[in-house]
Amino acid sequence: MDRSRRELLTLGLAAAAGSLWSCRGPATGRSPAPAAAAGPGKIEIPPPLPESRYAQRRDAVAETMGRDGIDALLLTPCPSLLYLTGTDLWRSERLIASVLRKDGSWENLGPAFEADRLKASGLPGELLTWEEGEDPNPILARMLSRQGASAKLAIEGTTWFDDLAPLSRLLPSARLTSATPLLSRFRMRKDPEEIALMRAAARITLAVMQRLMDEMKEGLTEEEVLLRAMDVSQEWGMPLDGLVQFGANSAIPHAAAGSARLKEGQVILFDMSVTVHGYYSDVSRTFAFGTPPPEFRQVYGTVKAAQEAGFRAARPGTTAGSVDEAARSVIRRAGFAKYFTHRLGHGLGLQVHEPPYLVAGNSLVLEEGMTVTIEPGIYLSGKFGVRLEDDVRVALPGAEILSSDGPAPAAPESAG
Repeated sequence: MDRSRRELLTLGLAAAAGSLWSCRGPATGRSPAPAAAAGPGKIEIPPPLPESRYAQRRDAVAETMGRDGIDALLLTPCPSLLYLTGTDLWRSERLIASVLRKDGSWENLGPAFEADRLKASGLPGELLTWEEGEDPNPILARMLSRQGASAKLAIEGTTWFDDLAPLSRLLPSARLTSATPLLSRFRMRKDPEEIALMRAAARITLAVMQRLMDEMKEGLTEEEVLLRAMDVSQEWGMPLDGLVQFGANSAIPHAAAGSARLKEGQVILFDMSVTVHGYYSDVSRTFAFGTPPPEFRQVYGTVKAAQEAGFRAARPGTTAGSVDEAARSVIRRAGFAKYFTHRLGHGLGLQVHEPPYLVAGNSLVLEEGMTVTIEPGIYLSGKFGVRLEDDVRVALPGAEILSSDGPAPAAPESAG
């Protein structure tokens, strides 16, 4: 973008909200700033969690299982298996399963030809195997029935139906229940080491976005910009995924990057996620490329005000639904209620979407240390959309913003 267009963008957006991003970086104001560093080595990457942490987690979950009357927990490869073991396995049509019992013992089942890989993966406990021509389900049923024929078995919530269905036939007296309430109460609250990994992921995401805006020019496609984002993220050795949307595509909340080419005056929406040692960021930013389209200043300012209301509301003791309402009411009062079409946010950690969910009607009470996104949006079909998304830790007196280079934003400053 030439100098005159940069000036139009900067001055137009600053007049609108005092802190919108331009190709020269953010103006001053309350929106979380991008990372100051823009290259490898300038953002500190914390080490992975220590091995001892996973044993502590298994002990804590097993103790809670005993109190809740749960005899055994069944997991197939999933983020909760990673949470409890530090082992990140992919899931396939060949059954791999792990069982945690209320006494703290752990046992695994997997294909015999993959035994060496599974033993080297870091899974705790004994490994039982099954041969290619063998049905593994009777073996798994025997593992689970060691707690008694009528044992209460908690099944991790993403377990495939084809893995679960045979158990109902093989263990007719067992009481099967979802493990989501059990595991969510642990995974929703993050410890300081987890927060540090998520903060690093967010800072890399912001630095990637700033690099992209510095390089933006007319004629680039959405796909080309997303591929460039992936390349930049790899300078830190971290994978990135996300969305790049130009113009009217930005009014479709989850439209995939396509062949649309950037034109003067269009809105650009980035929604990107970086993973650091298994922990995700999830950040969205909206820009205007040149002179903003009609209504953009008002829409952006409304979304920004709604996000700030969400930041203030995301504190211990409030319900997830009330945080959604705090932001949504700002958009409603501005007359854009029907254009805010999704929930305010979601939990974040080993999954990019996980509990708790900031959505109307959710009575879950937020606790210190929970991590969520605050991402209000307004989407004007056929024109443009604006979404601002930040990663926050629930805290007093209001949310701690992880996708920021510094403390919580101060009051707006005049952009002159």
